[in-house]
Amino acid sequence: MPSPLLIASMSASSDVALSKLTRAKLLRGQGDALYAIGRHNEALSRFEAALTLNPDDYEVWTLHGFCLAALKQFEASVESFNQAVARCPDYGLAWHGKGHALAKLSHFEEAATHLERAVKLSPSDNKAWYNLGTAQNQLHRYRDAVNSFEQSLKLNPQDHRARYNQGVALCGLHRYDDALRVLQLALDHRPNAHYIWNQRGTVLIQMGRYSEAIASFDTSLSHHADNPNAWYGKARAYAMVGNLENTLKNLYRTFVLSPYVYKVMVQIDAHFDGVRDHPQFQRLIE
Repeated sequence: MPSPLLIASMSASSDVALSKLTRAKLLRGQGDALYAIGRHNEALSRFEAALTLNPDDYEVWTLHGFCLAALKQFEASVESFNQAVARCPDYGLAWHGKGHALAKLSHFEEAATHLERAVKLSPSDNKAWYNLGTAQNQLHRYRDAVNSFEQSLKLNPQDHRARYNQGVALCGLHRYDDALRVLQLALDHRPNAHYIWNQRGTVLIQMGRYSEAIASFDTSLSHHADNPNAWYGKARAYAMVGNLENTLKNLYRTFVLSPYVYKVMVQIDAHFDGVRDHPQFQRLIE
């Protein structure tokens, strides 16, 4: 029979362990609340304190990773997600977080692999499906992306961003009628989203519907005037109908807002081939 002293010692140790777990749980709750209101540095300190008390809590390692990602510390966040999956390989949210961070680091192949694992483990995670679709778009895996966004939309039909990105994927497949339909659904939810109007204009250019494309870009500009993509889209549409004056006007506005990116793009953009040799065009792009 254990001595009373040993029993007391065991009880004290148990109380200390219980106290540590209780404090860790309290710190996690504080971190959750701070993260929810965007106070990410304070949330991070709470999660770190919780992990000091209970380093095997894979859920807190995952929260720690998402907090680092919110602070744009993506390489550090990958390490936190690695800690989480090392402790619980079947925790889908940790695979999701790692895939998201890898995508932010432009490691799209690895990101897609991790996000595919995430949706297998957590098929009801609409954000994982969404992030998988965006990674697949970056890899030009447009058919896969269309399917991923469809899964995301089944779980969250109101997500205009998923519909927009599905429209981008459909455009990549040259399914322009389907792309227009999906983009219209996105606009039904978010009519002021200038980037959706831009994508709609881009699709209409591909369909040869240049006046409608210009109208879409004008609508985009009414919501966000300092929007070089819309000015550039208008320039492309005017170039396709041979309107040199408006091509130059809209290209000039584009270059004022973003000279470096678009001066490179215009050099290889076939939409400008009909006006490329004109001296005024040459002077502008040079």
